[in-house]
Amino acid sequence: MKLTRAKLASRKAQAVRFTRDVLGDPDRADEIDAKSLEDYAERRKVKLINSFKRRTAIMPRTTKTKADLEAEIADLQDENQDLQDQLDAIADIVAPADEDEDEDDDSDEDDGEVLD
Repeated sequence: MKLTRAKLASRKAQAVRFTRDVLGDPDRADEIDAKSLEDYAERRKVKLINSFKRRTAIMPRTTKTKADLEAEIADLQDENQDLQDQLDAIADIVAPADEDEDEDDDSDEDDGEVLD
């Protein structure tokens, strides 16, 4: 995956907040925060790219190649997966699975008798 420095810095900050607030591991969050952006990129197998793309005023590029679109799709899928993982973790915290729920369902069931 390729990301700009700004995008990777944003993701790193997000990882620090998630680790501290959702996972409840402030020590690990501090470790992530202390890493340089380059070290974080290497650990996450992310290639840093230059965010300053030169575009000419005479002939701006208006079409994308198939490879450009596939790379963009892959980046968006990765980002969506990261966001979905965060939503799942938050949902588990907000509404954890209730173990007693299965027991209650069994006691409320009809015995199959027809009542007049």
